[in-house]
Amino acid sequence: MFKKIGILSLAALLLFMLGGCVQTTTTTTTEDPNVALPDLSGMSRVEISSALESLDLTVSYYFDVSEVYTSEDQYDKFVMYGSDLSSGDIVARGSTVKVYTTPLNLTVQYLYEIGNYTDSYGNSLQLEAEDFQDKEFIEDGIGEVTVSKFVDGDTTWFNSGSQSFSVRYLGIDTPESTALYEPWGKAAAHFTQEVLSSAEQIVLQAEGERTDGNGRYLAWVWYLPSGEDTFLLLNLQLVELAYSKNKVSSGSVFNDILGLANFNASLTKRRVWGEVDPNYDYSKEGTQMSIAYLLENFDDYVGLKVVISAQITRIYENNIYLQDDSGKGINMYIGYSTQTAQLQLGVHLTVGALVPTYYNGSPQLSNFNAFNVSINTDTYEVEPTVVTSSDFNFELLGTLVTMEHLHVTSSSVSPTTGITSIYVMDDLGNTFSIRAGAYSGVDLDELGITAGDYITVTGPLSYYDYNYNNDPETYVYDMANVQLILTSSDDIVKD
Repeated sequence: MFKKIGILSLAALLLFMLGGCVQTTTTTTTEDPNVALPDLSGMSRVEISSALESLDLTVSYYFDVSEVYTSEDQYDKFVMYGSDLSSGDIVARGSTVKVYTTPLNLTVQYLYEIGNYTDSYGNSLQLEAEDFQDKEFIEDGIGEVTVSKFVDGDTTWFNSGSQSFSVRYLGIDTPESTALYEPWGKAAAHFTQEVLSSAEQIVLQAEGERTDGNGRYLAWVWYLPSGEDTFLLLNLQLVELAYSKNKVSSGSVFNDILGLANFNASLTKRRVWGEVDPNYDYSKEGTQMSIAYLLENFDDYVGLKVVISAQITRIYENNIYLQDDSGKGINMYIGYSTQTAQLQLGVHLTVGALVPTYYNGSPQLSNFNAFNVSINTDTYEVEPTVVTSSDFNFELLGTLVTMEHLHVTSSSVSPTTGITSIYVMDDLGNTFSIRAGAYSGVDLDELGITAGDYITVTGPLSYYDYNYNNDPETYVYDMANVQLILTSSDDIVKD
């Protein structure tokens, strides 16, 4: 009896337990393995990282440097997803997503921290007034100076006492903006001019070699901004603002700080690190035009690229004078190119990708490259135009001319350059100079020409003003600065 009851009770218990299991359900939740890419429009890299990492995505950043950016609020902004993805597309969690942004904002940090760095003796690198007091740069390697003439971003002529001299900035190499045009060259030159023009004081500090192979002094350039009491190092500032990459010598006391500034600037992809220069002409050849049209509209084409077809009328050291069918000429600066066998007197050629610019007020074509030259016809001579000084004007500069019955007032030969200068007066009483290069073969003694003689000369007109202010809009041309260039002894005849 008891045994049957026990068995029945156990069966009932099992049945109850099984019934309970059937009636109870268990639910499990799993996270979606995929996510939709969010809209990142207007976000900075910090905001982008936060948005994507919250979705368990890893970000791989790239730069879009194909566009021109004109305001600071356009930097460090989302451009697009990579790998043909767009916002709303589905990707797996844990994926790495490519994101393109504009270049980043530049930060000036080390310029104001230079006092925290020291030389090998523990002395602060920050310039103080007592460092240059009663000292002179050329004599002592440090001293206060004033600007004589701006050249480009890393070269300036300074005055110290009665001396004027050219200085190449140490530790940097800004893009070219004079005989050669490069992206960001003009921007760097304008920045240097703006900073030093408004400075209360400028101090040059030498380190190591005093001059370079071109006879220019080498220096660190400090300036005191208006209303401030701390000198700033312009060389360092140009690196921090990405106007130049770091070129400092490894033994310099400024090596560490310029290296850090250089690294920070490189991360932004700004200016010399890859950003498009809105004022640089990236075209391969340029706009074809006559020399006459170019000279009539010269300022509109400065810094751009042009194609010129013309005849070589004269060759003067590193300068080729061209003249086309319009009768107008211009100087083409070829620099120290060794690929110039096709540049012979009388050759008619077409040259592309030339950049109009000014050299001491004289219009010229720069950026010559032999690969952009094509020869058109056989050689022939261009007949010079007979002119007087009353004909001098901007559009005549570079043209091959003949000037008659010039009265020689004096002459000189530079002991350093070998250039012969002949000073003359014409029948109108106007005075100007004639120049002959060291390799022109012009020897006044051999020609028997002395002060008081009258001569007839042929050559291209040029212009040289040491005090040219690099501002065509405000500069006033003085035709007394016109020069006539002689390239051989055949170009000068005694009347």
